Amino acid sequence: MTTELRQASSVKRQALIARRTTLYAQRNSVVCLLFSVLCLLMLFACSGQNNINNPEPRTDQNLKKQNALPDSSAFINDSPLILSILPVERVSYMYERFLPFKHYLEDTLKRPVVIKVAKDYESAIHAIGNGNVHLSFLDPAAYVEARARYRDRVIPLFNIVGEEGDTSRSVFVTKEGSGIEKITDVKGKRLALGSENSSFSYLIPIAILNDVGISIKDFDTVDFLEQEDRIALSVLIGNHDVGAMSESVARKYIPDGLKIIKTSDSIPQFVLCASYKLSPDIRRQIIKSLSNIKLHGTGKFAVAEDRDFDVIRVMIKNLTGKNYIEYGPKTIKVAMLPLYSAITMYDRYESLMRYLSKKTGYEFKLVIPKDFEDFKRMVKSGKVHFSYQNPYVFALIDREVDIKPLVITVGEDCIDEGICGGDRFRGVIITRYDSDIIDIDDLKGKKIMIVSLTSAGGYLSQKIFLNRKGIDVERDVRIIDAKRQENVILGVYRGKADAGFIRESALVVWKEEIDMKRIRVLARTDYLPNWPFASIGNANQALTQKVRRLLIELNDANVLNAARIKGFKPAKEEEFENLKQY
Repeated sequence: MTTELRQASSVKRQALIARRTTLYAQRNSVVCLLFSVLCLLMLFACSGQNNINNPEPRTDQNLKKQNALPDSSAFINDSPLILSILPVERVSYMYERFLPFKHYLEDTLKRPVVIKVAKDYESAIHAIGNGNVHLSFLDPAAYVEARARYRDRVIPLFNIVGEEGDTSRSVFVTKEGSGIEKITDVKGKRLALGSENSSFSYLIPIAILNDVGISIKDFDTVDFLEQEDRIALSVLIGNHDVGAMSESVARKYIPDGLKIIKTSDSIPQFVLCASYKLSPDIRRQIIKSLSNIKLHGTGKFAVAEDRDFDVIRVMIKNLTGKNYIEYGPKTIKVAMLPLYSAITMYDRYESLMRYLSKKTGYEFKLVIPKDFEDFKRMVKSGKVHFSYQNPYVFALIDREVDIKPLVITVGEDCIDEGICGGDRFRGVIITRYDSDIIDIDDLKGKKIMIVSLTSAGGYLSQKIFLNRKGIDVERDVRIIDAKRQENVILGVYRGKADAGFIRESALVVWKEEIDMKRIRVLARTDYLPNWPFASIGNANQALTQKVRRLLIELNDANVLNAARIKGFKPAKEEEFENLKQY
């Protein structure tokens, strides 16, 4: 292409970007204005102010004027509260969106409130931590960073609870007709992300990519566009093939041709935090007033706990090695064998931890190691109080330390999208649909991916099964330790291995990530005892027995459905004796 043609093409592209950006900005400004007016009407109605007289035209100057300190005669206390918000969009938009909230606080607290849009995420973290502002709306990752640096100087007050719950999701998007159908198709493409301090447009997307064995280096280009609207527009006009953002932003652009190809597990939304310099009395006033507010079309405020954000801490630990998880004097640590990604494990079992916390008065917290070997080291070290693991890992640990099975799991994920089964589970041997492996004997000499040498469903069950068929997996095949269930499935899917050993229910968990028509189940193994929940040592027998009883009696549908199980039954040590010989 000649220089003139390239220049002409560039000019045309820039004109298209400018035109599309203007149209979307106009549309979004109208939507934001209508939403703000509705919220403002609702908030003034709650406070008894039913008249809004002659509002001024919406300009940056007028919005800032509305944010200025009003006549002090309207307030009991003239000292203003400073509310910091992240620079997610243009400053004038941020002022506009938060003006209803500012007015409501002023009317409730009888003192002026000033909105301060932070320069960037780092400035917002510094301001709330050092008490330069009284209140701050922070992104989950920014909140976790602030707590890590400033501890109790940053106090969580509220999450915003949407109509579908108090969580939100990150998504990967592409343009309709791009040919990209699943997250596993994005290698070699052009990727658009937001700010490196953002949960929804950076941290969660990177964690998702890691879970499917894709790194930043696997893309042709990676650009940081800061704002999520820019990401959506860039994908739509073809500057990028794939983008990552919050689900709420992505859905605005679906009518224009944006397509969601991957959705994350749910995580907490933005949190309203208070500075340690804000008096307890004022914090109580804010909590009392906001607890009664119903936000038009967006739900309500719900009191936040610091542990709501442990899932973010797990992601940060896995990506950076920084351990921000906080443990108090009454914390009870429960180690979870990482069958799937840390986020999936957290999503499944955090409800169980909260159930035990509520019933015992202790704070039960998940501890999710990076792999099976790390889990064994952790349990053997005595740094955790309870553990939840497959029966083979339990049998191996039982040889060396004092570990007692309290209960055994009943039920698991099923192929038909329900929870089925009993107190046993089994493994499967998988191959690609076009593989030349037709029966068990064809596995000899092949490359086989396994979850771990200590995995019950991803190695031991297949080893026992094949041994009975005359195949010694330590001699007759080439083993590749893939560390996790999803790595085995992806390895077989991409042709990196001829076959794979996984737990049967793993096929259900990963059916959205890959085209399961390309995966064939070659064989199913015999059953093994299901996962035991165990106690480590004998430090607190009263608590141990109470936990055992609570698990046996557990019938909370929300807790059980989240964990994808039917319940628990009493365990007997002899159920695991046979596994100790392997």
